[in-house]
Parts: sequence; C-alpha cells; structure tokens
Amino acid sequence: MRGVLRVTFAIVAIVILTRVVVRAAGGWQRIEAEAQPVFLSGPVGRLIARTYAPFWGWLYSLFARRLDLQPEDEVLDVACGSGVFLRKHASHVRRIAGLDQSEPMIEQALRENRDRVAAGTAEFVVGDATALPWADDSFSAVTCNCVDCFEAKAEPALAEMYRVLRPGGRAVVADDRHEAMVAAGFSRVSAERVGWAHVTSGFKE
Repeated sequence: MRGVLRVTFAIVAIVILTRVVVRAAGGWQRIEAEAQPVFLSGPVGRLIARTYAPFWGWLYSLFARRLDLQPEDEVLDVACGSGVFLRKHASHVRRIAGLDQSEPMIEQALRENRDRVAAGTAEFVVGDATALPWADDSFSAVTCNCVDCFEAKAEPALAEMYRVLRPGGRAVVADDRHEAMVAAGFSRVSAERVGWAHVTSGFKE
C-alpha cells in the first residue's frame, strides 16, 4: 500500500508542477481537454480516486471552519472528487450532494458515503459544473476546492453555484476570482490566502 501511495503522490506532484509551469507559460487551457481524460478516467483515474484525498485534508478542514456547517444545512460540493470532504465534515447535516466530471471519482464517492446514499440523504452524480442538475435555491451551502480546474468554464461554473445557493447561504471556493464571484451575483465576498490556495467566501443575499 505504501508503494501505491508513493506512486500516486509522485503522479499528482508531477501533474501539479507541470500545470504550474505550463499555465505560467499560457498553455494550460490548450492541453486541459486532453490531459483530464487521462488522469480522471481508466485505471489511473481509479488509482487517484482511491488515494488522492490526503493531499487536500488541510484545505477540507479550512473549508469546514469557514462554512460552520449546522445540522439543518443542505450542502453541495462541486468537483467533489471521492466525496471525502462531505463524509468527514458534513456527516451531521441534513443532506449532502456532490458532482464531479470523473466517473471513477464519483464511484469512489458513492462507496465512501454508501450509508448516507442508502438512507436517501446523499447523492453523487457525474456531471458538468456549468450545468448543475439541481433547481434554483436548492442548497444552504456550496463548496468547491477546484474552481481553477475549470479554467475557461470557471465563470459559468460560479454562476451555477450561485443559482443553486439559497438567499443567505454560504459558498466557499478555492480560487481568487473575486470579480467573477461578484459578477455571478455573490455579495460580501472576502478572501483568505493559505499557501498557494486562495479561499474565497461568497454569500448570497
């Protein structure tokens, strides 16, 4: 198992480093469509889905503190990956939902949260963040730790998060697109930078 973890850490580290370098050179959007299917599907996608969560534990904890989730909350995690954030930090809320474009990630999320799925208080779907399959004002809290991964789709994805968020709800996303959040309709937008991650809290009024 340690060998598998080392390989996974190495793969993800290489992907992150490559992304930083290529994006700095202005070429990330050109390769995004080709790169994502390789790393988010097939055997590699299943391997990452099972083992990538430790990379994001610190960010999940930060999100949980900022959201201050309560038992009456209904929470959506966009780009939910394997559903670890919802399982660890939203186990006490009324309802959870997750969406990711990777089928292996959603398969893992279903396994990670199988008790809640069976109880009818959780759902996980493969889908597009720019066309969320939920009605307006469906959630009291929305989170996304990877808005940046949508690249050109980030602004419409943020608009969709705003659409499904109830008035007075809370949204926390890891990105620095404050102007895009304001344009989508969020108000009281604030920012907190932790390491290389930008955490933006948006409130819909």
